[in-house]
Amino acid sequence: MKRLFLLLLLVPATLLAQVPSREALEADLRENIFRAGMNMDPYEYLPGPQTPAPKGYKPFYISHYGRHGSRSNWEGTWYADVQSKYTRAARAGLLTPTGLAAKTQIDSLILLHDHMDGRLTYLGTQEHRQIAARMYRNYRRVFHNGSKKVSARSSIVPRVLVSMNAFTGELASLEDGLDFRWDTGEELMKILSTDSPKWVKDSVNVILARQKADNVPDTTDFLRRIFTDPAAGAALTGDPVVLMKQTFDMACGCAAFLLDDRLFRLFTEKDLYAYEQNLAMNFYLRQCNSVEFGDARMVSVNPLIQDIIDKADAAITTGEYCADLRFGHDYQVLALGSRLGLEGIADRLDQESCKNWPGWRYTPFAANIQLIFYRNAKGDVLVKPLLNERETRILGLEGFPYYKWEDMKAWLFAHWPKP
Repeated sequence: MKRLFLLLLLVPATLLAQVPSREALEADLRENIFRAGMNMDPYEYLPGPQTPAPKGYKPFYISHYGRHGSRSNWEGTWYADVQSKYTRAARAGLLTPTGLAAKTQIDSLILLHDHMDGRLTYLGTQEHRQIAARMYRNYRRVFHNGSKKVSARSSIVPRVLVSMNAFTGELASLEDGLDFRWDTGEELMKILSTDSPKWVKDSVNVILARQKADNVPDTTDFLRRIFTDPAAGAALTGDPVVLMKQTFDMACGCAAFLLDDRLFRLFTEKDLYAYEQNLAMNFYLRQCNSVEFGDARMVSVNPLIQDIIDKADAAITTGEYCADLRFGHDYQVLALGSRLGLEGIADRLDQESCKNWPGWRYTPFAANIQLIFYRNAKGDVLVKPLLNERETRILGLEGFPYYKWEDMKAWLFAHWPKP
């Protein structure tokens, strides 16, 4: 423990890591253009190393938090607005073949949306079934050899409830006799779904407004792609900057419905990078361990951290539950990852250095954090943190990828945020 506390003194709450680069983010977008949607990007299973547990240690308990799967976007009034713009341009004969293909895609997306905001899609259920199947395959012993009781708690939001159903249904199909204790309710929202304080949101909005004002997109290429006569098209449809942003937002909603990437292809790499910067700043500053707002955001995660500690200690002592499964939202995945010190989310970045943060990697649909608990014959307990199913380092704590549970708890208490 002396070694642990020395390390804590050397690496306080200001956790440091490499500053993300523009080149890396641009390469990410070239590899998969849907990543431009960041938190609207469907789950990508990107398997990493699976380090064998130390000799004599076997998995016995899993603590989990998962975001809902792929969903529809929000309609408001702008779906009808952007659709009417493309429809008017088509009737006027102003759309290029590329523009007509874009209109067809927009019409299809709006039809599939069917006025149901935030609706879990078929892909969203599949994401959770596949994650559950891999969890079972990798840690079958947890569900097969010990207690059959599984706690599954969800946010009250329908898409999260359906995600929980898909996840637990898959586990039930793979292991006979599992005893699920499902739960949801307003009181659980204090654990499963918190957000940053209003003053943080307001402050971040000021920063984002300045960022957008300094990076107004060049609409020339975009208008040439969709209109046979760019000037006439712009005159008919209004502010091209607005049309461009509306089209980008439509593009972000396509993958959840298994539609192709044609709308994203309307934008240059420079366009996509600029939009991605806006999203990165918004999510990182509001929800992660940012220099400016991280301390304030972490306070509201205290109940979830306490819940994880209490449930894990109970599982270690009594063995009543083999798993605690929690289902919620992207904001909480990011805040929890920050609070746990997970590399990639907990890195202490400021409003400049977070612009190239690859948020698609950490907050896609169905993003998840799994803490896999191992024990040996002596009763010593180790924990392996997984972020989107990849072994992930806890910044400032030795032991990667298997941490002593008592060391991890000491780390969490040493970094306990004060209101």
